[in-house]
Amino acid sequence: MKDHRNFFPYIGTICAAVVLLFIVNSCQYDYSSPLPGTIDIRLHTKSTLLPFQPNNNFVLKVSSVSAIRTEDGARVTVYEDPSAINRTLNIFNTLDSLAKDSMMIMGQTPIPPGNYRGIDLSIRPGASAILDGYRNILVKLPDRFDPTLHFLKNFEIKELWTSRIVLTIDLDSSLVKGANNYYFFPKYYISSVEYFPPQ
Repeated sequence: MKDHRNFFPYIGTICAAVVLLFIVNSCQYDYSSPLPGTIDIRLHTKSTLLPFQPNNNFVLKVSSVSAIRTEDGARVTVYEDPSAINRTLNIFNTLDSLAKDSMMIMGQTPIPPGNYRGIDLSIRPGASAILDGYRNILVKLPDRFDPTLHFLKNFEIKELWTSRIVLTIDLDSSLVKGANNYYFFPKYYISSVEYFPPQ
């Protein structure tokens, strides 16, 4: 008579292998998630009273740029360029010819796809405007100045697409001339939204 006792340990191993194979085959979930799109934020300056010349200068100091998600109001940080890992203080001359042509880049970064309701900027204007290279005109802020500018307009971030948002500052309305200075009352809006497919 054959002794079957030596066969029992193998039965346990075979059963364990079968159970493991069943678990692996039944747990094939699709973990794929949408890839980010790129947000590209440009500054455009509108001005007929202050010329766009190399010796003219009025700066905005931007400490943060955020895209505001529609569904939950979450703020998504927009960095200076796709390779940046942190946001630093950036200074933009609003009278630069790049700003006149809507080509001054304020931020470019991949962010999650979805619907967004606007852009927030935290800014501080320069202490003065320099005209003709030598005229230094003091810029004063109103009482209770709010450094956060809310640019409100719906836009979408699409997977792998680039969404270009142009933020316009109207300097003719924002810089109000006083006796010997300007008062800064920012007037601003999103002037265009464009979508570019992946290259």
